[in-house]
Amino acid sequence: STLHFARVPAICMMSKYMWLFSFVLAVAVQAGRGSNTVLNRVEVASSSAKCLDGSPYSYYVSPGSTPSKFYINMQGGGWCQDLNECAQRATTALGSSKSWTPTQTFSDTFSRDSLQNPLMANWTLVYLPYCDGGSFTGNAVSATDQPLYFRGWNIREAVVADLRQSYGFNDASDVVVGGCSAGGLAAYLHADWFASQVPKARARALPDSGFFLDGNYTRDGKEDYEARMQQMYSFMNSSAGISSTQCTEAMGYKCLFALYMLPYMKTPVFALNSAYDATMGNGPCGHSGITFNWSNATSVNACGTYIRTLMRKLLQPPSAVFLDACQHHCGEWNSIHIHNIDSSVAFTTWYTKGSGALPDSGFLDQGLPYPCASCCRD
Repeated sequence: STLHFARVPAICMMSKYMWLFSFVLAVAVQAGRGSNTVLNRVEVASSSAKCLDGSPYSYYVSPGSTPSKFYINMQGGGWCQDLNECAQRATTALGSSKSWTPTQTFSDTFSRDSLQNPLMANWTLVYLPYCDGGSFTGNAVSATDQPLYFRGWNIREAVVADLRQSYGFNDASDVVVGGCSAGGLAAYLHADWFASQVPKARARALPDSGFFLDGNYTRDGKEDYEARMQQMYSFMNSSAGISSTQCTEAMGYKCLFALYMLPYMKTPVFALNSAYDATMGNGPCGHSGITFNWSNATSVNACGTYIRTLMRKLLQPPSAVFLDACQHHCGEWNSIHIHNIDSSVAFTTWYTKGSGALPDSGFLDQGLPYPCASCCRD
């Protein structure tokens, strides 16, 4: 059966237990539809790769029949934006590996069914659980009585080292870097870094719902989103883990937002996103001058138009966009059609033939106004 955690009423975003919803969402959207694939847990060798609570890091892998091709997906699940939040998070599966299972089962972009996942069904599939709280960016340890380890950068280093040793990553010919939500942001932030590890490989990014606006609106039930991201950038030392030093030197913490990172990216991107992302909260629509409120459809549509404009400007060929008009966050792999094309076919066409082989040079925009329940299913 198909899980539908990815589409929720906007009011749910206001819960103080949003971190728990984010965890359920991040797992559920991967187990969506099509054939399921079992990935096995592998503990990395590096002692520097730790979760927030200091527990050792592990990743999950399913070797493919075409071993030179890799899909690397980073889990999402929000952020911890102050030390108290991070201490709380360290007691959960989003901050500790202590409760992680020997296997995990996923579908959608992990499916071995070539009808559901035509490009990557035979690739080596790699899943990076999320336990650093900062979209895999940090390189610091807190000075609190119970230390908190912000080791996103170390985690990525350790996983790549293990993939080299055990799964032939040195000989990679193709690498796709993906993730949803905070993991989608991580795909924007780290695709160039993964590409640099295997410079002879063809590298692409596949972020899902990772295009978050800046601005001090409400997200995850917390006001002042941009200010909280700036605070996180500082205490986690996130600049150490963002691939573009040009961006961090010029833009600082703003590089935690895809719209500022994209001009510095070299890796082509196929962005999956909604114009009306369900995790968007009331308040400023970025720096557009629009005040966003879910109870005012006019404001939602104005903000959606602003997002369309930004993504069209920032994701020109060779990149591409699959921008739907369904109110959801993450997931919906193959459930939405734009120009009679679903996401897996659009992505495969783009990857194999380029943006020019898609309608509107790869900017696939469902383009319908909010609310649009029919946009979520054909």
